[in-house]
Amino acid sequence: MSIRNSLRTLAAAGLVLAAVGVSAGTASAAGKDGWLTSGEIGLFCQEGQSNSVFDPYVTDEDFQNDCFVGSRSCSGHTTNDWTESYSNQDTKRWSVHTDWYGYGAYVNAGAKGNLPSPYWDQLSSAYCNV
Repeated sequence: MSIRNSLRTLAAAGLVLAAVGVSAGTASAAGKDGWLTSGEIGLFCQEGQSNSVFDPYVTDEDFQNDCFVGSRSCSGHTTNDWTESYSNQDTKRWSVHTDWYGYGAYVNAGAKGNLPSPYWDQLSSAYCNV
């Protein structure tokens, strides 16, 4: 299932706006792998189910059409300091976080494209570095 279709499914269920509380902004060119520092803007992409997958390769167009630009909080903390625990070096730029509304990914502001398509339930959960 593509990111776009997942978002459409969530939108039809009336969950997207309630679940994704993002503030508009422009991503800064951080150039760091695996981290978003406090106050930095990141890209948030959401899949609808724990067993759904990303498209084999996420293109720039996918980011423009399917990803929300904004900031998020983690476990009650107001912060964008994220890191990831998935061992695949190719996905080191990505942070994975589970929440009540489903599964999502935070990407470093400088990273785009070429995300492989592992199942969400095969990923280790990321944590908020606070």
